[in-house]
Amino acid sequence: MATIIETMTAVNAVELLSVVWVEVTMASLAALVWFTVSGSILLPKGSKKLASEPGKQSPRLPYAVGSEQSTPFQMASKVLRQGKLSEGIALVLQLPETLAGQIPASIAPRLLMAVAKAPDFDEALVQLKVLAGKVEARALEAAMLEACKNKDAAACRQLQALSAPMQILKTPRTLEALARVHASDIPMLRILVEDAEAPLGKCFAGAVLEACAAMQEIDLAVDVFEKVAEVDAAALRAVAEKASQSLGNPGADKHSKRSSPDATLAKEIRAFGKSGDINAALKLFDQSDSQFRGAFLYNTILEACIESGSHDKAVDYFSQAESDGLADTVTYNIMMKGYLAHGDDATAARLLEKLSEKGLSASHSSYHSLLNSRVCAHDHRGAWKLVEEMKAGVVLPNMVTCSILLKSKANGANEVSHILEMVDATGQKMDDVLFATVVEACARTNCFDLLSKQTSKFAREGGSLALTAPTYGSMIKAYGQMWDVKRVWELWGEMTGNNIQPTAITLGCMVEALVSNRRTAEAWQLVQETLKEESTRLLVNTVIYSTIIKGFACMKDISKVMSLYDEMRAHGCQPNTITYNTILNAFAQGGAMDRLPALLEDMKTASPPVEPDLVTYSTIVKGFCSSGCLDRALQIVEQMRASSKYMPDEVMYNSLLDGCAKQQRPGDALILLEAMKKSGVAPSNFTLSMLVKLMGRCKRLKQAFSLIEEITSEYNLKVNIQVYTCLITACFDNRQAFKAIALHDQITKEGVQPDAFTYNVLVQGCLKAGLVDKAVQLAKCACGVGALKGKGMRPGVGERCLAELISAVGGAGSSAGKTLEAELGEFCVAPKGKGKGKGSSKGSGAASPQR
Repeated sequence: MATIIETMTAVNAVELLSVVWVEVTMASLAALVWFTVSGSILLPKGSKKLASEPGKQSPRLPYAVGSEQSTPFQMASKVLRQGKLSEGIALVLQLPETLAGQIPASIAPRLLMAVAKAPDFDEALVQLKVLAGKVEARALEAAMLEACKNKDAAACRQLQALSAPMQILKTPRTLEALARVHASDIPMLRILVEDAEAPLGKCFAGAVLEACAAMQEIDLAVDVFEKVAEVDAAALRAVAEKASQSLGNPGADKHSKRSSPDATLAKEIRAFGKSGDINAALKLFDQSDSQFRGAFLYNTILEACIESGSHDKAVDYFSQAESDGLADTVTYNIMMKGYLAHGDDATAARLLEKLSEKGLSASHSSYHSLLNSRVCAHDHRGAWKLVEEMKAGVVLPNMVTCSILLKSKANGANEVSHILEMVDATGQKMDDVLFATVVEACARTNCFDLLSKQTSKFAREGGSLALTAPTYGSMIKAYGQMWDVKRVWELWGEMTGNNIQPTAITLGCMVEALVSNRRTAEAWQLVQETLKEESTRLLVNTVIYSTIIKGFACMKDISKVMSLYDEMRAHGCQPNTITYNTILNAFAQGGAMDRLPALLEDMKTASPPVEPDLVTYSTIVKGFCSSGCLDRALQIVEQMRASSKYMPDEVMYNSLLDGCAKQQRPGDALILLEAMKKSGVAPSNFTLSMLVKLMGRCKRLKQAFSLIEEITSEYNLKVNIQVYTCLITACFDNRQAFKAIALHDQITKEGVQPDAFTYNVLVQGCLKAGLVDKAVQLAKCACGVGALKGKGMRPGVGERCLAELISAVGGAGSSAGKTLEAELGEFCVAPKGKGKGKGSSKGSGAASPQR
């Protein structure tokens, strides 16, 4: 190996000397011309006196070093030899060749080596990045060969580390040198093979195969043979066999002869396995000479069995490999994948434990298959336990480990933060696939600060140039959830500016981000522009149209909704159930239920017909109830029951009860309540709110109390503040003011905290009943002042409520009014939307049922 390296170095030296000779000749000629034109000459050593006379200086000596005159090239070389990296880089930047786009080949290797040997490599690399893209591949090759010749493995690793950020390609000779440096580091060799373009250089492939033979690494050897040129395969097979046989010393494995990889047979078995002809693969293996079977062939047939689903056969061959002492780490990894595919996680975990018992070392692959299985099974605790076992087994988590963990939907913000710390600890740059996973995980857990940090880091490392349309879609979606519309548009502009063609999903993410941020008009403008271009017209699909229709539906712009619906069909986009439900919801909210029959007819005559679902029926019922057509709503429910396909749920029953409350029809409400119970739909606090409102309006206060007692007892339901507020309102409406005040005392004892809306109802109810002192007392209680200071929360009261109270005690000009305003004004709550303070005088009522 030393002879090979010396030969490589000698050839490289001759090449570099020729380059240096040409450059020195050109530099001398340039100097002669310059001195001729400028009229200045170099002073001989005896002429220093002239230069040192007071007030006199030698003309045009800008590059003096000490007492000698030097060129920038010479100065750069000298300071690099002295280890002055910052000064050296600054001088290299001034060289004409560098300014023209290429660092001179005669100085580039020295510069790279200076960085590789710098005490603080990371800081040195940051300084060097200003020259990224200006270093030739042969310069890295020369530096690498010099490091190999000096057996400086550390420098080789640093040179490899700087190649990617400096955008330096690796020549075949560079790769060969790295393969020999990393001969005992299989993971690093695998990275080199994966990164190298096919076909692999013959010398590089040979070096990797020699290392594979020494380490008995079959998987990587097979990968190498798949990437080499056909003309080199026979020679490389001989190299691998020779390397394997050379290990047959007394200390080598007794099966070393049998372990030499028969790549041809393995390749045929693998081909049959991938084509699904498992019988042919089994026949080939069984007919092979059992004396020459090694772990290589066993692993190949095991993979074929696993891929074809022949689990029992795989178990048999695995047992044979174990009994013959030929099972290696790869064998166990393959069988773990097989058991996991078969749903037997417990056996796969036992095989992982068995590795150490057999004296074998687990690899990343050993853990990753099991880790992925636990993440997919939502075994959050088991997944993190396995990561701790990895660390204990000195298999540090890598990028793949982090990617698997980030996909777990059970992760919280703390777990995502911890995983990103693990990513940083690897010291590797994220690719666009991992970055997309990071984006999704941060968005899912609302870790938007982490997302911004990782986005900036990815861009600094040059990753933004490698982003794909799906990754941009994930980022747009995430920043849309952050309500950062400016950043959303920046990402869209960056994507299109990089000539990355958006997909339908990316466009959908952009439209959804804009609509969710109430920028529906902007979303529609973007779609219009997309429709104008022939290359992007097909990206606009049903989902995108439905999203924009939803945006205009929220604005209750029925005419725009219908024009979009017509245009959608004109463009050949078939509306689906979601589209129709969105339009129906617009009808319900905008009071346009008269349009319903025509839309239902469109659903029926569509090709294929669009069947209504439970949401469709519920939306129609809600629309009729809101428009005062309760009987029509009840008819829809009966039709739905008759079809037996769908049954009313809680949302639908609550809509019907709300309709009963608006039309004061307690009899129908009680019938609906019984039907609700019989169908197994449990009433909720919202149901109670509707019933209490209805009974209060119908002057059935006693029945309202009894219904609350009955339902809470039967369904073990704890009454919330919204239901109590409705009951307090009912008490005042039925002229039972003291009952309402007693309810306030009851709910505070139960630990239910009244809000601003509750206190507004209490104070205004007492004022209407003429109980001014009680009203003042309750207002002070809401604000936590006076004798009640410090008791619980201070929801405050509304501005209008306070104004009515001050008026009742004598007006704003009275002493009592001034005192009360001074005490309570600080806790006055502005109505919703006015932007003042601590709550809303309107926001606490029972919310309308929504899906």
